[in-house]
Amino acid sequence: MTILTRKDAWKLSASSTWEPTLLWYAKAVGEMSSRPATDPTSWRYQAGIHGYKAKTDPFAAKGPVPGAVVRRKFWGKCQHGTWFFLPWHRMYLGYFERIVRAAVVKLGGPSDWTLPYWNYSDTSNPTARALPPAFREKKLPDGAPNPLYTIDGIDVLRAPGVNAGKLAVLPPADVAISGCLAETFFSPKSDVTTGDLGFGGPATAANHDGTVFGPDSVETRPHNAVHVDVGGQWTQGGKTFDGWMIDPDTAALDPIFWVHHANIDRLWSVWKDLDPAHANPSGSVNVHGKSISWATAVKFAFHDETGAVVSLTPGQMVDTRAKPFFYDYDDTKSPVAATAGLAAIAAGSKAVPKQIPEMLGANAKKATLTGAPSTVSFSLQPPAGPAKARTAAAALPGAAKTYLQVENVVSKSSRATYEVFVNLPEKPTSGAYERHLAGAMHLFGVVQASRLSEEHAGDGLNFSLDITDLVDRLKATGDWDEKNVRVTFVPRGAGNHRAIPEHDPIKIGRVSVYRSSSGR
Repeated sequence: MTILTRKDAWKLSASSTWEPTLLWYAKAVGEMSSRPATDPTSWRYQAGIHGYKAKTDPFAAKGPVPGAVVRRKFWGKCQHGTWFFLPWHRMYLGYFERIVRAAVVKLGGPSDWTLPYWNYSDTSNPTARALPPAFREKKLPDGAPNPLYTIDGIDVLRAPGVNAGKLAVLPPADVAISGCLAETFFSPKSDVTTGDLGFGGPATAANHDGTVFGPDSVETRPHNAVHVDVGGQWTQGGKTFDGWMIDPDTAALDPIFWVHHANIDRLWSVWKDLDPAHANPSGSVNVHGKSISWATAVKFAFHDETGAVVSLTPGQMVDTRAKPFFYDYDDTKSPVAATAGLAAIAAGSKAVPKQIPEMLGANAKKATLTGAPSTVSFSLQPPAGPAKARTAAAALPGAAKTYLQVENVVSKSSRATYEVFVNLPEKPTSGAYERHLAGAMHLFGVVQASRLSEEHAGDGLNFSLDITDLVDRLKATGDWDEKNVRVTFVPRGAGNHRAIPEHDPIKIGRVSVYRSSSGR
């Protein structure tokens, strides 16, 4: 079987905005969007597989969707906040690519068409963080509407500035991949939900609309960050707009969704090839009393290009060059120079014994964010459990870890990205913000995670931030006091870290500090 190659959308665009791969993609999107939503090979049906809610469907007036029985079986099945995130999306993209390829062939295009990827982390390309130009053009070369911009007469909603090609749409920190590529393991070998959750996310049962995100999983960054940055939520003329990419129930309607996810899939290959010790999960993990095998426990159902029902297990997704998809990427070499994290791999940090992090302190007063900075404070107690080994383990690279855990983040909207700071001075300078930054909360999926449903109790999103290096820096400058840990949430995009317009409340439950003698 011939192995087909997925290529970088920006490198394809170097020769022409309408390089054939991108032009045929646009034409195929137009063809698929002309099909009724009840057709498994239609644009709306394929998007519904990821997520669907009738009240957020921009095409609700365009015709009926499949009946309830079909929707329950095939729609709203995306896997997030779980070790199934990567294999499920690989299956999803694989069958989508075959459906698009069939549409390309029907229109007279090449039989070897492949889905391009958006390499927004390419530091050698000064325009990489901007939306590739084919997705910003309103017209095709023949003057017809561009289906990568306008689908069935409806313009794709994206954050202000995205369609203008502004680089600031994707901040460098949001597409930094040194953290996820430095992970030494795919998933924890237990059902822990605190601390380091690996490259691929926590071990769970099948999990639609995930709630738990590790500090350096590829899903946390760049995946979630790019969804929020491209989608956005804004107010204009007194009306609030949600970009399609910010909401899991509309994200796959945007043609850039698939190109973004092709890059996430590529990063899985990059990580796997980076070190011989990088391995996909093997064996079984006890998840809430039930033994679950990543490779074989769950079969996920899709449709192929003929409309036939097909199913796959994650174990069938470990080799992209094998059946049923037979593809590779033009570049799976690591784009990251040697970093402290990658150097730690070479130094043997994989051999550090695994420990469950120990909570040392948490806030008593919950926080509510409505557009202005907000601070919670608490004290830490001396470790009494696993973290007691921190001092003895400190001599080993990557052995001692400190995590900031932000739990039960709930909201009715995905309004804003909040940056998280530790022990900010009372009147911080711009330099102080940079020195005290712990990370960011990208609220992709917060609306779904805040709703009571069959999958979730409605208790919101949970974020784990690795603050090990930050704490060490604060200690060195005398800015760390375990009796007075202050965590400040500041809305991004306010300018000089001031307030932004008031928005629906974002409620935060527990904010805590965990420490362990191991990164796992």
